[in-house]
Amino acid sequence: MGRLTNVLIVILARVVYSAYWFYLSPALPLIATEFRVSKALLGFVPFIFIVGAAAFQVPAGMIASRIGNARTAGLGLLIMALTGSLIPFSNSFYAILVLRFVAGIGAALFFSTDAAILSTSYPERVGTLLGVYNAAFGLGSGLGLVWGLTYAFLGWRLATLMLSLVGIPLGALVFVIRGGYMGRARIVFSREAVIIGLATSGFWGVYYAAGSLLPTYAVLRGLTLKLSSLLTSIMLFSSIFGGLSGRVVDVVRNKVMLVVVLTLVGTLPLALIITLNPIAIVIVGALLGYTNELALTTAYALVAKHENPALSLATLNALNMIIGMWLSVVFSETMVMSPSLPWILMILSSIAPLSLLSLLNRD
Repeated sequence: MGRLTNVLIVILARVVYSAYWFYLSPALPLIATEFRVSKALLGFVPFIFIVGAAAFQVPAGMIASRIGNARTAGLGLLIMALTGSLIPFSNSFYAILVLRFVAGIGAALFFSTDAAILSTSYPERVGTLLGVYNAAFGLGSGLGLVWGLTYAFLGWRLATLMLSLVGIPLGALVFVIRGGYMGRARIVFSREAVIIGLATSGFWGVYYAAGSLLPTYAVLRGLTLKLSSLLTSIMLFSSIFGGLSGRVVDVVRNKVMLVVVLTLVGTLPLALIITLNPIAIVIVGALLGYTNELALTTAYALVAKHENPALSLATLNALNMIIGMWLSVVFSETMVMSPSLPWILMILSSIAPLSLLSLLNRD
């Protein structure tokens, strides 16, 4: 396979992988009713997925240093697809939690290694390609939420099974990509990846919490599940344009300041969501999706040129997840207490860590 073919396969796999992050979100109210689970506990479904993903980010980078990026990424997507195929047969809420934890491990194996295939395929266009890579996440995430519309006539179990099966042949295809093997890259950690990962963890966590739990929040406040899912999907689809703006990352010199500005623009308007005005939610969600994706593209570009890009990206993403995942739990616990408290906490959690970027000695 040539470089272009590899890139196309990687991007398609990224779309499907991203759908697996959010396709259960519209089903959470249905799962709560079916298994008689408190809605305050639903935040543990996205939380446990991130626990698995965060715990295996760095090990995934180390595994890729031994068996190659393509094999590691393909294995990860296969794990996500297979565990997703088992979820419809779950007979308890806790079985779903276990399967989502294992799916998170698969996500860890996929993310940094799949991105590393891109960054090593066209190193002179790393910002642009990582932007497209992140745009694919927005597309897949939005499709995952829109897929929730099929739950109304297929049922959440059958619809989940159908989408999960798509990843099996695609994961096998990624596994056999030629050129994805890097050889025995040295296991060297990046200081920049640690700092940037800590600084962007809040913004990452806010986006994930909103994408996973905004449908449930809106239903609790009186909106229909169909409308709340569509409104949330707009946020995720808007991130496509953030990713496609990756060319900005290649031309802007002060990338650290770009991360700061994008974070502020994306999080401060979240306070307007409490109005439950559909237009306000669309505008705020679009801003959050666009700025988050472009900010993360910038962060990835800052660390992707390290001598071991898979491990550097894994380090950054692990820190994003380890810290950011707690915001889903905080959000689900506080949304049943107050309509405004979860959004206030999201804003503060996103902005506070940015001061760590002052520790970087680069433009």
